[in-house]
Amino acid sequence: PTPTEKEDEYDLTFQVEEQETGQLMLGAGFSSVDKLVGFVELSQGNFDIFGWPYFTGGGQKLKLRIQVGSKRNDVEVSFIEPWFLDRRLALSLDFFRHDRRFLSDDYDQRNTGGSLGLTWAVGSVFRAGVEYSLEEIRVYDVAADASELIKQEEGRRTKSALTFSLLRDTRDRVFVPTRGNRTRLSATVAGGPLAGDTDLYELRIRTAQYFPLWFDHVFSIRGRAAVVEEYGDSERVPIFDRLFLGGAHTVRGFRYRDVGPKDESGEPVGGKTAAFVSFEYAVPVAEKLRLAVFYDAGMVWPDAYEMDTDLNTSFGIGVRLDLPRFPLRLDYAWPIETDEFNDQPSGRLSFVLGYSY
Repeated sequence: PTPTEKEDEYDLTFQVEEQETGQLMLGAGFSSVDKLVGFVELSQGNFDIFGWPYFTGGGQKLKLRIQVGSKRNDVEVSFIEPWFLDRRLALSLDFFRHDRRFLSDDYDQRNTGGSLGLTWAVGSVFRAGVEYSLEEIRVYDVAADASELIKQEEGRRTKSALTFSLLRDTRDRVFVPTRGNRTRLSATVAGGPLAGDTDLYELRIRTAQYFPLWFDHVFSIRGRAAVVEEYGDSERVPIFDRLFLGGAHTVRGFRYRDVGPKDESGEPVGGKTAAFVSFEYAVPVAEKLRLAVFYDAGMVWPDAYEMDTDLNTSFGIGVRLDLPRFPLRLDYAWPIETDEFNDQPSGRLSFVLGYSY
């Protein structure tokens, strides 16, 4: 403490040592959807795009991630300026290339492009955003015996889209929340005055509510709904923009994307309307270990804004191991009801590294 002119007041001087802001991460993961994946990630949390020659000290965030696996390859570069124009306005710039070989047995898909976005706080719990994205989507390696519906999707298309979003988040913490709500609304328009090969619009809502109960038990409800529809010169919604459900992150007990419409060979082709809800009761049994029971229900319908009560439902049990950086979720679910496109499958195990939020 340093004395001041006032006898009862002192100036305090703190000596601090800045923590390293650069990180290099190497790792591997596995899930029942995209199988074995290895990754390397280089990030700088105090980047300065104009700070030659070291490019540090500006409070910006830069990340490079390369991911290679048996069913997917990804390259992502992201940049965030959290105080754009010296305001609470976050500017984000992303470039990506995603190769997906797990979407279908009949084709592979590659997305290459970038996006530019702005997000800002609206009060204490809301965030609004606008993002422009431009990407090339390539559907390739189409199987010779694929249906005509899938064969007509082969080739390259350019998608130019603008997305508006509003997020409300009142959870007590980002990972393993015990109370609060997270809801995101978004509206996307592609094509038309934005050019590109696809004219469509999409509306989405995604929500999760958490209720604290006795003895640190938590009851949660997660849900989502979406609709997509073509307009203008487009005659259909491409398969890469159609809606799918089923698998570890939605209706468990069913294969990935297996809920909803299929072609004549039984391959999922998605739809234009989808809805999903999940109820889960989680119980802590040891430090970092929780057990859960859950009920999932959902359906994908062929046409926009057309829904009925013909749902796919399942019941299951799960284990949650909350390890730092490598949280594990293991679920086993039994289908209860199936739609007209599905035979009654047996129980199914799903395995995921990472949190759902």
